[in-house]
Amino acid sequence: MAIVPEIELATVLPGALAFNEGNVSETYRGQVLRSDLSTANAIIKDVEAKEMANEMISFVLARYLALPIPDLVLASANPADLPAVHGPLTASGSRLVLASVDVSVPSVVFRYTRDIPGRARLLAALTAWPPLGRLYGFDAWIANVDRHAGNLLFGSGAEAWLIDHGYAFTGPNWTQSGLNPKASYPHRLGDWLTGYLTVDNREMRARQAAALEADLKLIDVNAAIAASRAALLLSADDIRAARQFLSGRIGEVVT
Repeated sequence: MAIVPEIELATVLPGALAFNEGNVSETYRGQVLRSDLSTANAIIKDVEAKEMANEMISFVLARYLALPIPDLVLASANPADLPAVHGPLTASGSRLVLASVDVSVPSVVFRYTRDIPGRARLLAALTAWPPLGRLYGFDAWIANVDRHAGNLLFGSGAEAWLIDHGYAFTGPNWTQSGLNPKASYPHRLGDWLTGYLTVDNREMRARQAAALEADLKLIDVNAAIAASRAALLLSADDIRAARQFLSGRIGEVVT
């Protein structure tokens, strides 16, 4: 299983530009200065603290499970360089934002709507994607209720990337009392994709999802949440609730 370092801190560089391609959050394309002083093209999101924490915890967990997810950094944005309004303020007057390294791969929904003759090939490749059952299980575990076709990037061959986990933990406005590890939550991936799977494929993906439980039991949830830096954004009680929720949902990775 992957060894995951602490989420990296970075700085947004001048020149980021807002864009809207169906994204709900205030989103920008720009560059970030990473901790090793290298620069990276990134998709930068200005979101509230809890949604940011959802993304950061989910990133670390996905990396632990060796699921493909772009590098995610917690970046500081100077108001002169990025007009962020939602992320927490730092002592210097900058705001914290999320920056996901741009992998330049289109989403499933982009390809499906733009390449009508290629739809059958896309669906065949997607339903044959080797880790698909693990993704079903992962989304069930973290209660990600928003894996729509825009939140899965899918390129040529089997290149895929998981993005946008702000709606994990049942959504960006979760409360401690609302995190019931034994509850059943919407599974949006299943809503739009399962209908394209054959009976045999469904059974295989269900077995993959169930097998994920063994890997989940190996994860040190305390260490994963610490590595996510979510403690910069959430209260100690929220951190405890998120930890208990994840621990309690092992065994709930149904399709």
